[in-house]
Amino acid sequence: MSPLSALAAEAGLAEDWTGADQRPRRVSPDTLRALLKAMDLPADCDDDIRDSRQRLAASVSRTHLPAMLIALPGELVSLPPDCAGAYQLQSAASARIAGRTAHGPDLKPTLRAPATPGYYALSTQGGECTLAVAPPRAPSMEDICRTKHPRAWGLAAQVYSLRRPSADVTQSTHGFGDFGALRELATAAGEAGADALAISPVHAMFAADPAQCSPYSPSSRLFVNTLFADPAGVLGEDAVRAALAGMDHAQMRTLDAQPLINWPAAARLRHELLRRLHAGFVTGATTGQRQAYEAFCNAAGPDLCDHALFEALHGGHAQGRDAPLSWTEWPAELRDPRSPAAQRYAAEHADTVDVHRFSQWLASASLSRAQQAARDAGMRVGLVADLAVGGSPQGSHAWSRQADLMKSTSVGAPPDLYNPLGQGWGLTALSPAALHESGYAAFLAMLRANLAHAGGLRIDHILGLARLWLIPDGASPEHGGYLRYPMPQLLRLIALEAWLHHALIIGENLGTVPEGFDAQLEAHGVLGMNVLWFMRAADGAKADGAKADEAKANGAKANGAKAAEPAKAADGADSAVQPPPTAEEPAASSPAAFLAPGDWPAHAVAMTTTHDLPTLEGWWHAQDILWRSRLSLLGPDQKEAALRAARLEDRATLWRSVQSSSPAASTLPLPRRAPSAALLGFVAATPCPLMLVALEDLAGQLDQPNLPGTVARHPNWRQRTPLSVAECLNAPASQARLQPVRALRGRA
Repeated sequence: MSPLSALAAEAGLAEDWTGADQRPRRVSPDTLRALLKAMDLPADCDDDIRDSRQRLAASVSRTHLPAMLIALPGELVSLPPDCAGAYQLQSAASARIAGRTAHGPDLKPTLRAPATPGYYALSTQGGECTLAVAPPRAPSMEDICRTKHPRAWGLAAQVYSLRRPSADVTQSTHGFGDFGALRELATAAGEAGADALAISPVHAMFAADPAQCSPYSPSSRLFVNTLFADPAGVLGEDAVRAALAGMDHAQMRTLDAQPLINWPAAARLRHELLRRLHAGFVTGATTGQRQAYEAFCNAAGPDLCDHALFEALHGGHAQGRDAPLSWTEWPAELRDPRSPAAQRYAAEHADTVDVHRFSQWLASASLSRAQQAARDAGMRVGLVADLAVGGSPQGSHAWSRQADLMKSTSVGAPPDLYNPLGQGWGLTALSPAALHESGYAAFLAMLRANLAHAGGLRIDHILGLARLWLIPDGASPEHGGYLRYPMPQLLRLIALEAWLHHALIIGENLGTVPEGFDAQLEAHGVLGMNVLWFMRAADGAKADGAKADEAKANGAKANGAKAAEPAKAADGADSAVQPPPTAEEPAASSPAAFLAPGDWPAHAVAMTTTHDLPTLEGWWHAQDILWRSRLSLLGPDQKEAALRAARLEDRATLWRSVQSSSPAASTLPLPRRAPSAALLGFVAATPCPLMLVALEDLAGQLDQPNLPGTVARHPNWRQRTPLSVAECLNAPASQARLQPVRALRGRA
């Protein structure tokens, strides 16, 4: 092994890997050097490599206590030699534990972890650290539902898509869905028997640049999108009515009636409302409201101050420009939140900074009310939040917590059968070295922030707990490499936070995952995802390329560059709707059969689709194929006609599977229109403890929320649900689609 290869292996970089075509691949020396440089491990010459290896070895040595030790209850914990002797353990929930270390088989000092999970402050003669005692598994659906073999169901919704029309402008949505509409949906779904309501990520976005609307490319995963605040629910209708006086109510109603969200226009009105509400709050807040706001600010601490300052600075660098300057283009003295110049700016713009703190409080309190409404309506889980795999390098986290992140790299995916050049997602990645040095502080902060007002958490691209494909800045996606992450430790911390929050954990494990990966998730109590389109008896790789290793952040961001888009697709004027194909039986063929419901793996959530995949209507009528053909997104060997023919065969194959499992459908011919109720019933019959019904399927929508590989050519993250929140569950068509699910699942 060469010195460069040895350094790469010690740093966690995989020089050799296997592609989706099962052929061995090797990362080039230039890519290894670029990735090592991003990890502060220069490797340009032999002297560099020698020095980097020595520093790396010193950083991971076991001669001193790390910032955090992680153990299971009752497990022996090995300590560095200088920690031998007396020790003390203290947690917030238990009495102090004092003891003396024993000697392990290797003669190193050991202590036995407490029996109760939690975080303990460990003090020894050799130093102090945190001991995290994690339960073996996260809570299961059985634990949460307190019943054996639960068969629950829930909804999956894009928050921005919800509609809440009302003649009273204080109660209506204003161009996009918000947490008030989410609260109403949670109540209605809970009363209908649902136990969960999974939502799209609601991470903090960019107040000064609302056109950046992908929830999977947020500014910060520590805070929430302030546009979603429900002011009337927190401050009362009178306060909102006073703030709305003089604003353009007609424009609000016009924006709310549109099928697609106009993010810049709608966000401008919402931010004006938030500024007016803040001005009224300063002079007219009740004692209780002031105390709640102060408590929120104190709990959020410096991170909230940094995020609010970033928003103020970002807005200040937007004036007179079409789009704000990235923080990397700000004056050098403002690129560090701790700099005197940044702190002077905060003092000189204190009111603006406080508007952003206040808006975060409103949004957080609104989300909390939605979760409480879900539980009050009988849901045993409630909201299931969504944690994006990364953040925007232009965002507040990248500015305020630079040490948390890998430098000069971005997250993506290697070449595969359907993306031969790979994918560049343009997202930041946490630094494994920083995680170790900080006691996993950034990871824990994100878990806690996203579990604060939820009963569950979906972790996007959970394979990232084991490895991420990192692309050096300036390189194309195929010239990246895999960086290893401490998956065993991260899974234990997930189980601990889930136990502390009594929360369900779901991992997005679609696509190709390493052998044994799903078994590790199951061992730690993390549910996977079973999606109808991929549940095949044999190799389910689809000819139409609807691959589930989803492109994040506005589609795939097309290698990080925004391509030129035709105006029709961007503004939604051309909805690309195709009449349903004929229901003729296709020519005989042998596509892989769909698994019978009873054969689906049980340790997963059952779903018909995801936000990146076709809806039931869209798949049945090949809407995804039409979009990808019109936008030149087909592979080099793919033709629209052949894909449509294959989809017809798949339709027939799926319908035969439905007929085999349902006596009611056994004598029915292949339907012309999507048999949504039958397909939902098919998925409901699986042994999975939880089924999630996409709101798009309940409303009979044709287009999916996001089309991977596009930015603005498809109306990603802009489509509104055609029905109001109340109609989503009460409309006759919606009730008919949901009836088979409710017949097979729900609370006793």
